[in-house]
Amino acid sequence: MQLPLKNLTGLFICLFLFFKSAEAQKIYIDSLSRLLVQKSTSNELRVNLLCKLAKANFEKNLPISFKLTDQALQVSAGLKDGKSKAMIYATLVHLYVWKKDMKNAYQSLDSAMYYARKTKDRVTLGFVWFRNGWLDLVNDENDKSIAKMFKALDFFKGENTYEYESTIYHYLASFYGYGNNPSKQQKYADLCYRTAVKSQQVDALNNAYFTIGQTFFDSFKLDTTKRKLLDSALKVYKKSLWFSKKQEGRLLVYSNTAAVALNTANTYFQYFPASYRDSAEKYVDEAIEIATKTNLQEILLNCYGLKSEYYLRDGNYEQAEKILLTGLSKIEDGVVKMPLTKSRIFQGLANIAEKKGDKGAALNYFKQYVANYKKAFDEEKINNTVKIEAQYQSEKKEQEIAYLHQQSAYTKKINVFYIISGLTGIVALLFLLISYNYKLKASVRKQELIDQQKDAAELKAQLKETEALQLKAEQALLKERQERLEKEVLAGNLQIEEKNELLELLSDKVNSESHLSLDEQIKRIVNQQKRMDKEFEEYKVDFVDANPAFFERLQEKANHTLTRLDLKYCSYMLMGLTNKEVSIRLGIEPKSVRMSRYRIKQKLGLGKEDDLNLFLQNIG
Repeated sequence: MQLPLKNLTGLFICLFLFFKSAEAQKIYIDSLSRLLVQKSTSNELRVNLLCKLAKANFEKNLPISFKLTDQALQVSAGLKDGKSKAMIYATLVHLYVWKKDMKNAYQSLDSAMYYARKTKDRVTLGFVWFRNGWLDLVNDENDKSIAKMFKALDFFKGENTYEYESTIYHYLASFYGYGNNPSKQQKYADLCYRTAVKSQQVDALNNAYFTIGQTFFDSFKLDTTKRKLLDSALKVYKKSLWFSKKQEGRLLVYSNTAAVALNTANTYFQYFPASYRDSAEKYVDEAIEIATKTNLQEILLNCYGLKSEYYLRDGNYEQAEKILLTGLSKIEDGVVKMPLTKSRIFQGLANIAEKKGDKGAALNYFKQYVANYKKAFDEEKINNTVKIEAQYQSEKKEQEIAYLHQQSAYTKKINVFYIISGLTGIVALLFLLISYNYKLKASVRKQELIDQQKDAAELKAQLKETEALQLKAEQALLKERQERLEKEVLAGNLQIEEKNELLELLSDKVNSESHLSLDEQIKRIVNQQKRMDKEFEEYKVDFVDANPAFFERLQEKANHTLTRLDLKYCSYMLMGLTNKEVSIRLGIEPKSVRMSRYRIKQKLGLGKEDDLNLFLQNIG
C-alpha cells in the first residue's frame, strides 16, 4: 500500500496551524445562522446557507432540516435562475433517503434535474448529478452511479469544489472496496485524501481518514497474514477519532466518526485476543456516545450487539440479553424505523434465551423476530415498487420533456407560418395581380403542414411500437434465463442419479475372490468414477445448452411410450456419448446399449436406415 500515511504527521502540523488561527471563530452552525439574519445577505446566498444548515442538522434533528429546506424554497420563489431550486431539491434527495422515503427522494431528484436544466452554473449541475449518482448507489445500481459520479466530477473540474470532489472520490473508492479492485480503491482513496486537504474542511478530512483506514482494512482482509495492514488501519482510525474530538465544534457529520469507532472496536473483537477487550469496549462506548447524540440508530444497535457478543463469549447470557434489550429501548422513539435491524436483534435474543434454556422467552423473541422481519420484507417490497414506479415516472417525464421541446419548435414554425400568411394576405389586397399566385403557394404550404402532422403522428406510432418491442424483448430475456436455469437443474439431476447408481452398484462390483484388497477395489472403482465425472463435466456444457423441452417433444414423437431409462439413453446420445461410454456410465454391457437403441428407434417409429443420433439432434 502506498497511501499517504507517512505524510499524516506533516498534515497534522499544517492542520494545527490552520485551525489554531480559527479557534476564535464561532461554531460553524452559529456562523451560518449569523450570516442568514444579516439584511445584506442576498436571497441566492440565503438559500445556500439554509441548505448547508439542513445538512448540518440532519443527523441530530431531521425534522429541522426539512423545515430549513421549506424556508429555502420560499426564499427561492422570486429567483428566476434554476440554480437555487436545483440545490434545494438535491439537498432534499439526501434528507428523504435518510428518512427512508424513496418515493419523495425520486420526486425531489426529478425536480432537481428539471431546475438544473434552467441554469448554467457548473457547481450546481455537478451537485445535482452527484446526488443523482448517490441515489443510484443507495439502490445498489453501481454502474449507473459511477457514470453519474464521473459526470459530476466533470462539472466540478476547475471550480475549486474540493469538498464535493473528495466526497465523490470516497464513494468511488467504496465501489472498488471489499476486494473488488484494490488498486482502484487505493487510487481513489488517495484522491479523496488529497482533495480533502485542499478543501481545508473538517468533514472532508475526517471522511478521507475513514476512506484510507477502510482501504487498509480491506487489503488486510484479502491476506490476514499481513498484520501491518491491520496496524495501519487502526492507526488511521485512531487518528480520525483524535481529529474528530479536536474539531468537535466544526464537525457536521458524525456518522463517519461513529462508524470509525465501531470499526475499531470490531477489529479488536475479531482479530485480537480477549486481553484487548478493554480497548474494544472503549471504542464501543465512544461509538455509543456519538450515535446517541446524533440519532445514529443503526450504529447504536450494532454497538450493543458487539457488547453482547463479549458477554456471550464469557457465557454470561443474562448480561448479553440485558445489553440487547437496552439497545432496543434506545431506538424505540426514533424517527426512522429499522425493522430489519430489530429483527436481527430479536433473533440474537431468541438464541440467547434458547441457550439459557428459557424456551418461553425464546419463542416470544422468535415471534418478534418473525414480525419485524415480515415488516422489513413488506417495506422492501413497497420500496422496490416505489423505486420502479419513480424510475418509470422519471423516464416518462424525460420523454414528455423531449416531446414538449419538439412541440415547442413545431409551434414556433406554425406561428411563423401564420404571420407570413397574414402579411401575405395584406400584401395580396394591395397587389391583386399576384393574389392567385399567392393562393396557390399558400395551398402548397398548407399541404406541407398536413404532411408534417402526419409525419408527427407516424413518429408517435413508431414510438409506441418501439416500446412494445422493447417489452417483448425483455420478456424474451426473462424466458431465456428461466430456460437456462431449467437446463442446469436437469444436468445436475442426471449427475446426482449417476452418483446414486454408483453407490448401489458398488457392492456388486467388489469381487471377494480378487487378489486386490477390498479397499484397493473400492479405490479403483472410485478413481474410475472420477474419470467418468471429468468426462461428464466436458459433456455437461453441451448438454445444458440442449432445449429443456427436449424430453417433452421426444415423448410426443413416441406417443409417451418412452421409459425414464429410455430418456436417459437419449440424453447421453444427445450429448454425443458413444455406446461404450454410455455402458461405462450405467455399468452395463455395450450390447445392452445397442439393444436399447434398437428399442427406442422402434418406439419413435424410425426405420433401420434412419440415424437415431441425427434424429435426436434435430429434436433437441
